[in-house]
Amino acid sequence: MSDTVTDIEISFPERKAGGFGEAPTRRRPRAEVIFALEGGITRSCWVPPRVARIYQKQEPDVPCSYRVARDSLLALEERVCFTALTEIQSRRENSCKEAYDKLVQAGFREQSAERAIERARELKFISDTRFMTTFIEERLRRGWGKRKIELELKRRGVDPTDLDGYPERFFSVEDDLARARELLARKSVPETRPFEKLVRRLMSKGFTYDIASKAARERIACEAADDEGV
Repeated sequence: MSDTVTDIEISFPERKAGGFGEAPTRRRPRAEVIFALEGGITRSCWVPPRVARIYQKQEPDVPCSYRVARDSLLALEERVCFTALTEIQSRRENSCKEAYDKLVQAGFREQSAERAIERARELKFISDTRFMTTFIEERLRRGWGKRKIELELKRRGVDPTDLDGYPERFFSVEDDLARARELLARKSVPETRPFEKLVRRLMSKGFTYDIASKAARERIACEAADDEGV
């Protein structure tokens, strides 16, 4: 059977909105690149539409071997995949797993996504250490507690215990209590079951029960003192 390509056709999916923002839950539709071989045989490769559009302008001259036609398409896909990764990173810092998932969901082959991530790591363009450090510092400014931060990091495919000096480098009882107090200071004290509700509010932010209960008691005592005019 001949592997000579006599024609190349491209079938694009229906155009839909979407970019490289937050990762969607499903892989986006891909374009089909169809290689027609001598003897009426066809072979297909599936790639993201942006890859297919570029390939359409750079198709190898036919007739040519199937290997040449396919390899030129896959090499192009890998280059575009790395470009897509730089776009993802330019929007916000991602963990390697987040970036990998977004590339695969955008239609790139797993192998291309892996190679793009590895190259980006070598170039220091993506770093789980940098991502975790930035993530923790930003969430601390938002008033998050240690437990919630750890759960979010693990959901994003990274383990904060891999950081040097974790957790002492980022957390202390005094700092956690100060953040908990600040959060409660912005809220009014509920009229019914105030302690229970304030503790639950803080624990939903990731604070431990010990920190939450202490901050809640202090907030309730302060409110009572204000009501008495002390």
